[in-house]
Amino acid sequence: MRQFIGMDMRRRFFLVATTLLAFAVHGVHGVARPIKVGAIFHKGDEDLKFAFERAIYDTRYEHLAPAFKLIPVIAEVDVDTDSFNTATATCELLQEGVVAIFGPASPHTRGIVTSITTRFDVPHIEYVWRENEKIKNPSSMTINVYPDSELLSQAIAAVVDSMNLPNFVVIYETDEGLSRIQKILTLKRKKDSSIIVRQLGEGPDYRPVLKEIQAMKVCNVIIDIDPHKIVDVLNQAKQVKLLADYCNFIITYLDSSKLPIFEIRNGTTANITAISLRETDHEEIKWLDSAILYDAVFLFNKALETLNARSIDYEDPDFIYPLPISCNDGMKYQAGPNITSVMRELSKMGKITGIMSIDEYGHRDNFKIYILNFRQPGNPTQIGFWMPNSGDVQLMQTKHEIESYLYKSIQDKHFKISTRVGAPYIIEVTDDQSRGILIDQKRYEGYCIDLIDEIAKQLGFKYTFELEPKNKYGTYDEKTKTWDGLIRRLLDHEADLAICDLTITYQRESAVDFSMPFMNLGISILFSKPEEKVPLLFSFLSPLSVDVWMYMATAYLIVSLMLFLQARIAPGEWDNPHPCNDDPEELENNFNLKNSMWLTIGSLMQQGSDILPKAPSIRMLAGMWWFFTLIMISSYTANLAAFLTAEKMDTPIKNVEDLAKQTKIKYGALKGGSTSTFFRDSNYSTYKRMWNTMVETKPSVFTKDNEDGVDRVVKEKRQYAFLMESTSIEYKMERNCEIDKIGGLIDNKGYGIALPRNSPYRTPINRAILTLGEKGTLQQLKKKWWQEIGGGQCKKADADKNANTSELRLANVGGVFLVLMCGCGASLIIAICEFLWNVRKVAVREKITPWEALVAELKFAVNIWAVTKPVKIIKSRSASSMEGGHGRAASTARSIVGSFLRLDILDKFDKDAKTNNRSNDRKIN
Repeated sequence: MRQFIGMDMRRRFFLVATTLLAFAVHGVHGVARPIKVGAIFHKGDEDLKFAFERAIYDTRYEHLAPAFKLIPVIAEVDVDTDSFNTATATCELLQEGVVAIFGPASPHTRGIVTSITTRFDVPHIEYVWRENEKIKNPSSMTINVYPDSELLSQAIAAVVDSMNLPNFVVIYETDEGLSRIQKILTLKRKKDSSIIVRQLGEGPDYRPVLKEIQAMKVCNVIIDIDPHKIVDVLNQAKQVKLLADYCNFIITYLDSSKLPIFEIRNGTTANITAISLRETDHEEIKWLDSAILYDAVFLFNKALETLNARSIDYEDPDFIYPLPISCNDGMKYQAGPNITSVMRELSKMGKITGIMSIDEYGHRDNFKIYILNFRQPGNPTQIGFWMPNSGDVQLMQTKHEIESYLYKSIQDKHFKISTRVGAPYIIEVTDDQSRGILIDQKRYEGYCIDLIDEIAKQLGFKYTFELEPKNKYGTYDEKTKTWDGLIRRLLDHEADLAICDLTITYQRESAVDFSMPFMNLGISILFSKPEEKVPLLFSFLSPLSVDVWMYMATAYLIVSLMLFLQARIAPGEWDNPHPCNDDPEELENNFNLKNSMWLTIGSLMQQGSDILPKAPSIRMLAGMWWFFTLIMISSYTANLAAFLTAEKMDTPIKNVEDLAKQTKIKYGALKGGSTSTFFRDSNYSTYKRMWNTMVETKPSVFTKDNEDGVDRVVKEKRQYAFLMESTSIEYKMERNCEIDKIGGLIDNKGYGIALPRNSPYRTPINRAILTLGEKGTLQQLKKKWWQEIGGGQCKKADADKNANTSELRLANVGGVFLVLMCGCGASLIIAICEFLWNVRKVAVREKITPWEALVAELKFAVNIWAVTKPVKIIKSRSASSMEGGHGRAASTARSIVGSFLRLDILDKFDKDAKTNNRSNDRKIN
């Protein structure tokens, strides 16, 4: 009666109504026998008491004519740590003749109840979390319908593992909470992953712990605390801006669907995931323990019904109805072990928490954990579930549903994109302020800006660029275990994307996510272009070595001598000097030493000679010489074309192996960049040796950026090589004609867009990049920024150079001109000598002074209109007419006969004329 008076009006009305309804039903079908069911609650467990009483009375309507009805008998203990009063309350319930005892919820007093109920074989039903104690005694009287603690830990660990969180913080409140998350702490993590555990303070101000977590820059939080405090903790996390982009909160409370989490998340972009055991809703049962207690009563009632149906086998219809038991005697409840045994056999669907199956140790081993996400307004979305028999999280959302929500969220988001200045990816606009976009009060343009614009058009999002303060890519410091540059911006969630010539590396990908590469490349060698060798003055001699030239000269002399000597002994080479005289007294040979040397040199110069051999031996010798000259001159001509038209380049290195072997040329890379990391971490012996060489070289061969590397290559004139990405080298080569790329690619890698870890936008961005690649947009952008805008300067010079490849410059053939001038000068000297010698002969013959002869010969030489030359210069006074007659006759005869007779006949004619002149002179004298 006192209990009835203490109830609130709602509960009083409920009890009266259910009692009247029970009487009405029983009046029709007969009176059901009452069975008392005990429960122990502590002060403040009003929700549990209501759920217990509601369940007791709801069981009466499972059947139209129940054989029995449950009567609740409740005992209250003021303090949840009061074991003595708990033991007293337990004995009082046994004295009342209860068939089972539910509770208590406190872990401090449940032990004494378990001990007493086990002693008297009274079923003990628990409905709250207990750390797994696998009692190897199947006859234990305690049954816990709360999910098995070991399996529940596995479920929580599976949910966390499915989200692939690299780092996270665990917030727990009690030792029970720490025990529940023990499986999380044993998950396999990556080398650099970390798990931070923090205990929640007493409150109500939990912000110190939350601020500490926020300062750690770890935005993945697992919360295992009293469900009544979850809302306060989330609200305060929102106040300290911990509920931010890319932050993941996982709530381990098994009835999170009843919490107003969406109202807390509203206005933030944090991802809040929770788990729930609730299968169906019950508007009056708000908390998980109450829901499990409610279902436990129904499971117990089902066991009583099953056992009551079997009571005929025991030949005792009152088998399940207990007698009052005193804690002071040894009397036991006869049906108690049978009741717990039947509860283990049953597999019943709970009214609220789903299927309930009890294993041999009294633990609930079959249940379904739902995974909820609070993204959309209203009820939480079920995205998956976990069951003990599967072990892994099973997703419930279709691919289309996930993508639909994702693309909608992208269109509603304003992306903050971090980048760094570096041509041609991000270039400051200085000439025309109408181009580009505004970043930090300056205008910029470039490949990356155009690429983001194309992606934004496809996905429909807005964006804002920012510059990385120190213009760094992102390097990991082994000492401080921290990142800098663009990677740090992403880790601190100060940017949504990072784009530039950012290489995808294993180390960077362990910290952030990357899109698929938008540009493929590799490491190559940047070096100064080979300098053209200044052609030697006598470069036309280069096709043949000095030895060959000497052998050719020797061969020329030997063959000339052989031709001269063999012609003297060959009868066929001796000819009649006077063809009109059939019986000559003398024969002459055309192959004197002068003519022999003229024939061989003419053949060597591919010009031939008017003197040809007639004897077979001489012809054979001449033929061999002509064959020799054919091969030698052809070989010389072919090799001369290569030597004179192709520029000889002096390239000391051709690939990375050549660079590693030599010590004269220094080489380096960007300090802290992906290229340096590649050589530092490589296991290939050549690259390891190159890295050690770079580290040990003084002064340092590392540069602060690529521009410094290019400048150093140009300034040090083939004494320094810079290891650099191939795409950057291609860009520089389009604008600087002094540099060149040596060898092929050392490795293969790519530039990608970096995103925070587990960013949901990675897949849409990947698809956008793939689409741009298929349409050719990526290639068009590269052509635009590499060649069309400021590029192509060296291609024009190369084209002009290639067009003039066949033209020989003076430096190539200068030696030939020198030989020509020297030969012409030598011939002029010989001509002068011949002229002077002839003047002397004329002076002696004509008996005049050399000066008179010289003047006369010069006058005739400069008179270009004179086509004939008189034999005598000065006519004698006594024979002027005869001399003139004979001279004119001789001159006329020479001009006429010279057209028909050989030169030797003309010479003979001259001799005869001179003889006649002398005879006439003697007669006159």
